[in-house]
Amino acid sequence: MHRRISPVQELPTIYLKPGEVHFGAEPSRVITVLGSCVAVIMYHRHTRIGAICHAVMPTYEAAKKKRPPSEEVLQYVDSSVEWMLNRFEKRGINSKDLEVKIFGGSEIFYDSKKYETSFSVGTKNIEVALKVIHEKKLKLKAWNVGGNKGRKVIFYTDTGEVFTKFVTKVEPQVSLYTSGSEK
Repeated sequence: MHRRISPVQELPTIYLKPGEVHFGAEPSRVITVLGSCVAVIMYHRHTRIGAICHAVMPTYEAAKKKRPPSEEVLQYVDSSVEWMLNRFEKRGINSKDLEVKIFGGSEIFYDSKKYETSFSVGTKNIEVALKVIHEKKLKLKAWNVGGNKGRKVIFYTDTGEVFTKFVTKVEPQVSLYTSGSEK
């Protein structure tokens, strides 16, 4: 097993996109940006193995009906957590020995002037994450959830360290194509 020699040692960087999960037995830095999505992070201190998901939606009931489950299950909080727990279990790691952290679930698109009550994906993602963590009797060690700003999350799989930064402005995407002719 590789261990980080110094804090400045260069690690492979993984950019986690929505609907993806990373299970890391080798040291790496995982970076993701969250809005209403939720990242659930699991870390086993003794083996220095970490996992992180970038879940887009709260639950995936139909996943139990599909055989074998498609990668689509990784877009959902409940099935992503289950997927990560299964990977730890396959390595002989008991879920009670995991440290769990959750991040994200902001309401970046909520407009209180338009809606009395909101179908809040961010809030529902947080609720499902907390429910699954409670049902599985996992140790919730840290969280930074809710609010109305996105978050950049940096997770070190070998130490369990997580750094977050609020994202206040999203840069507009520039189109490489134009319609019509330019004069």
